Amino acid sequence: MSVDVAGFTPSTRGPLFGNGPWPPGTALQLSIPGLPAVPIDATQMGLCGGMSFLTRDIFESGTPQLRGPIAADIPAPLAQLVLRRLIDSFGGAGTVLKWLQFTRTPDHDTVLGGTGVFGLTVQECQAIMADVDAGQLSPIGVVLTESLLPWAVFDNHVDLVWGYDLAGSQLTLHTYDCNFPGDDTITISLDISAPAPAKVIDTNGTHGPNPGQVRGFFRLPYMHADPSAAYIDDAVVAISIPPPAQLAPGATAEVDVTATNTGSTSWFPHLGYRLGSQAPQDNLTWGLGRVEMPGPQTDPQDTASFRFKITAPQAAGEFDFRWQMLQENVHWFGTPSADLPAPVGADTPLCDQLHARYVALRDQYQDLENQIAALGREAPDKADVAALARQAHVLQQQMTDLENQQTESGCAPG
Repeated sequence: MSVDVAGFTPSTRGPLFGNGPWPPGTALQLSIPGLPAVPIDATQMGLCGGMSFLTRDIFESGTPQLRGPIAADIPAPLAQLVLRRLIDSFGGAGTVLKWLQFTRTPDHDTVLGGTGVFGLTVQECQAIMADVDAGQLSPIGVVLTESLLPWAVFDNHVDLVWGYDLAGSQLTLHTYDCNFPGDDTITISLDISAPAPAKVIDTNGTHGPNPGQVRGFFRLPYMHADPSAAYIDDAVVAISIPPPAQLAPGATAEVDVTATNTGSTSWFPHLGYRLGSQAPQDNLTWGLGRVEMPGPQTDPQDTASFRFKITAPQAAGEFDFRWQMLQENVHWFGTPSADLPAPVGADTPLCDQLHARYVALRDQYQDLENQIAALGREAPDKADVAALARQAHVLQQQMTDLENQQTESGCAPG
């Protein structure tokens, strides 16, 4: 007999990022009465309970898959949400006591200790299968270690059961394991014919000290939470091929603007994701105010390249060239491209025009450096510093590209 939760597989519905390391700023707040809250760095912690709970939240809400592949590059607010759901996964005192019981209990039954971890695990299997039979994903606490030390519970793991096979007394659970993102083949298998004697519990996923084995598992109580905070639009836009430094009125040119998806949502044209003009917003200075997406979708941590043709204004003058991402009729979001001066019909020598562009980029870069330094001195927020550092890196690259253009044109760089 085989039963799966309809519509779920880890590769199509589970997050594609793994279980850490997490972005800068991921932290627990330790509060002691009478003292200020102390942040505890969680960037290197395993957040498997939060990952499993958030995955069920998303599936039950019917919201899109989180497709960013690298945990360290997801938005900091998403990492904090995973951390909050990790805390939720510990539930109340009853769940904590169960973790302690399973961690300190031997595998086999004993005269003084009673039922061993294997027997307790067999008892849990019916409730887990009942969840799947009802079309529900079932989070389980996977026991990897044996210890009397209470903090040893943090050496254990959490999986999300999405299906099972039962052949006679051999039960195989199909699990979403956040240490193997996008893998539909991770299983935990055991013989449930009798609670004793203890038998081997096999897995090809996260295991304990014995490779390919876990000590046991139990069903975790779950309460749904709205996952909407997991969906964050963010972008860093850069001009990779700018308008020519010398452009006649009414002339056309091909430019290239890139947008790196630094959020957690995937951009789809049919949902209104586009590149839009700035300085001022929605202007038609260059013949158009919107550019359609270059492909069917741009996932988090991918870059979309918008190559399009512009038409210079009919009158000579000094104009700005700047673009930003938006979702039509929802919001503008992310960091726009650098504010690039683009003169039209100017008789200024080419080297002087390229130098003016370089100075404009350099000033914007210096402003970002000052903001980063101020944050570090006054209210250190690692997530904000990381976002500013990404912008500074883009500007630095554009300054390097401009220096190369100056050299190729026979101009002094800078």
